[in-house]
Amino acid sequence: MHLYTEAREIAQEAIEQVGRDREECDDFIRQTCDYHEVVIYYHKAIQFCAEQNTSDGEEWLEDIGGIAQPGDSFGQIACRIAFATLYCAAVEALDELLEGVEE
Repeated sequence: MHLYTEAREIAQEAIEQVGRDREECDDFIRQTCDYHEVVIYYHKAIQFCAEQNTSDGEEWLEDIGGIAQPGDSFGQIACRIAFATLYCAAVEALDELLEGVEE
């Protein structure tokens, strides 16, 4: 999976489904990422984290309270990082798409 391509597709779908309202698009992106296969399956999440630059996602998680929670397994942590990485990339793609429309 190519992160930028997937993130851009999610952002584009958000705009098509809910319009150009930033908050509604963000909600759509969050929900889409939450149910994405790289987020719900441990194996896919671990593979995703191994193949992608997860720095933005890890930083976002640290900003909101930390990457790991007490009792987390390795797979749960990978799923959380995969979600955050995909979410951050999709929000960035959304910003690019919305900015491109305004210009």
